[in-house]
Amino acid sequence: MRDYFIYLIEDEFASHYFGRESFIYHLFLEHKKTSSKKKDILEKQIEYITKPIPSIHIHQAIKSNLKSFSSYSATRNTHELDFVHLNSYAALHIYDCFLHVTSRGSFEAETAFFEILRKYNRCFLAMDFKTDRYGWLNPIKQRKLI
Repeated sequence: MRDYFIYLIEDEFASHYFGRESFIYHLFLEHKKTSSKKKDILEKQIEYITKPIPSIHIHQAIKSNLKSFSSYSATRNTHELDFVHLNSYAALHIYDCFLHVTSRGSFEAETAFFEILRKYNRCFLAMDFKTDRYGWLNPIKQRKLI
């Protein structure tokens, strides 16, 4: 099973760390693994570089894009896609500070969620701590400086 934690990164940090997202990933990883006094400091740093999840707008975007699929279902804070014929399942859980996607099988169901989120905001960073995989849902274009 794949397990992604998705955070909405402040625009200025997303632009600055494009191509260097490993720094952000390691901040989250260290926060997750540490149990010392350092955890409070790391938590404040994470709060500083992230934005709260606009839950209502995310719910609306997901529902409006997926309501026509018979394989889509939603409960309070969870949206599910189960493409049985493709052996692809994903669940998106919406929290105040992050999104959590769990998926199994092929990638179609999780990709559907990622595409909607990517179109909603370019600054979502997805991280799978079990496999050390991370990346922007939408690559941020670098500014051209003259």
